[in-house]
Amino acid sequence: MKLMSYLFLVIALIGCKTETKEKIKDSNTDIFGNEIVQSSATNIYMLDTTNNHVDTTLHNHFKKTLFINENEKYSYEIYKEHLNGDSIIDAVITINRLAYAKLKAEESENSIKAEKIGFMGPFNAFFLFDGKSNTLSSPLVVPSSPLLPLKVSFENITSIDFKDILIDFRIRNSSFKEVYFIINKFPKLVFEWTNFDGLGTPNEEAYVFSFKDGRNVVKDIIINEGEIDKLPEKIDLLTYEPIINKQNKKVKTFFFIESEGKYFTSKTP
Repeated sequence: MKLMSYLFLVIALIGCKTETKEKIKDSNTDIFGNEIVQSSATNIYMLDTTNNHVDTTLHNHFKKTLFINENEKYSYEIYKEHLNGDSIIDAVITINRLAYAKLKAEESENSIKAEKIGFMGPFNAFFLFDGKSNTLSSPLVVPSSPLLPLKVSFENITSIDFKDILIDFRIRNSSFKEVYFIINKFPKLVFEWTNFDGLGTPNEEAYVFSFKDGRNVVKDIIINEGEIDKLPEKIDLLTYEPIINKQNKKVKTFFFIESEGKYFTSKTP
């Protein structure tokens, strides 16, 4: 996987300080060093309010935690789900800053090179909304291509009573999956692997994930080889989302070690 090498390449291309600082993923502070931020909807359950109120609340939070100015154009999505043991609905909120990524590329005078690598950088992020406390977390920035927003899904991994968070993101013609558990009301990265790599090249590879009961309460992650359907003739390899078919060959089994707070795999089959 080439995640870190692509990130270093983009930093070199941009050649100037961006206004967004990278988020340390296992911290419960925002990029200013502050604790988790209280939603402005303190006395109103945000997800039950009008669209205008949600827009205002989120925009104010984005401005404070990601240095977004009033005129910046961006998009966001809200994914509602039960993410802890209480009975109140929670949410994952993603933000995509493609327009800002293109602006920074133009300012760096490397817009052509930046476009070729999908404007890779710190332009996708997500937030946790905790329904019971009615709070929005600080941002978790996921360095990736903003040509596609973060893809959010949920699985019962740590409990049958609530879901855990899966985030898919793109880097050029490759895709990666991250798994987050909520610890102390903040998402903690516990696993990362490739969805597919080298799309449209002779070195193309793909994987399929499943979650099964294992040696402890937290489910194991099973990775099988995948096969990508034949690609259409004219596609944009930076944004095309291929169909991946599961194959019989199992590649790895990962199991969660609570004392370490992340997934590991055995060195032997």
